Amino acid sequence: MSASLLAVSACGPLEGEQPAQAAGETPAPPAAVKDQVAKARSMLDGLKVAGRAPKTGYDRVGQYGQAWADVTRSGCGTRDNVLARDLRDVEKRNKCVVVAGTLDDPYTGRSLTFRKEDAAAVQIDHVVPLSLSWQLGAQQWPVGKRVAFANDPLNLLAVDGPTNSSKSDSGPDGWLPPSKPYRCTYVIRFTRVAHAYALRVTAPMKSAIARILDGCTRVLGAPADLKPLPESTWAYAAGFAKGAAPATGGSGKSAKPTGKDCPADAPVKGNVPEDGGDRIFHEPGSRSYAVTVPEECFASAAAAKAAGFRAPR
Repeated sequence: MSASLLAVSACGPLEGEQPAQAAGETPAPPAAVKDQVAKARSMLDGLKVAGRAPKTGYDRVGQYGQAWADVTRSGCGTRDNVLARDLRDVEKRNKCVVVAGTLDDPYTGRSLTFRKEDAAAVQIDHVVPLSLSWQLGAQQWPVGKRVAFANDPLNLLAVDGPTNSSKSDSGPDGWLPPSKPYRCTYVIRFTRVAHAYALRVTAPMKSAIARILDGCTRVLGAPADLKPLPESTWAYAAGFAKGAAPATGGSGKSAKPTGKDCPADAPVKGNVPEDGGDRIFHEPGSRSYAVTVPEECFASAAAAKAAGFRAPR
């Protein structure tokens, strides 16, 4: 390994979550399985049952914020935090950027090698998809709650990329993990997310979840006990939605670019890659500044870092 890479074997829990439930966690004993299933049934019974609303007005960035925003102020983007939690034999380029590791993929049951240069092979799945949440009640939430939801470790799992793509925005009535031993854990976690955020479910979703719970014999960890991010994150998270300036604790403000240009009072350019990779900022006078087409503009490098961007290397 090169000196620039840092090898780590574990990572602590993210804010708002109990100790990380990585994909390869040990199955719960029979008594704990019964307890998890009972808790899931209780939560499921407490969910409102109604149809999906239309997708009208859904906007990933505008309503749920820029991808993988650092809403917990950990100093790292959400994607890297989840990779560090769910992979084993993790290698990092610096404090944040995960460049290699091994994923015990929960959705397929296969062991996958992650490399940064092929980042799409391992994707971060929203257990309750964002567009589905929009149709199940999130339209009525304050924007900060939606941005927190999009970055909440409770609702995120590192998984096989193609399998995640096949899921799209389906609920448990339309899609379940190909790995049957993981299906009970999956529907319990789905139910926990829906309950924690007071989302409704459709009648077919509730029936599909109940059917899986009826046959549960194996659960990984304790998904019914995981905690959502606290409401105290919502105000800060709201700043990552399109058209809003992230709260930066006095370190500066953000603004929207015009083409390749940033305004004079927010000259630092920030790039948000579509593939979920690192968000990078460029200061005036730097090598790539003139050719960079930004998605965000910041008053200072400190403001960009506070929003989850890193300097180029």
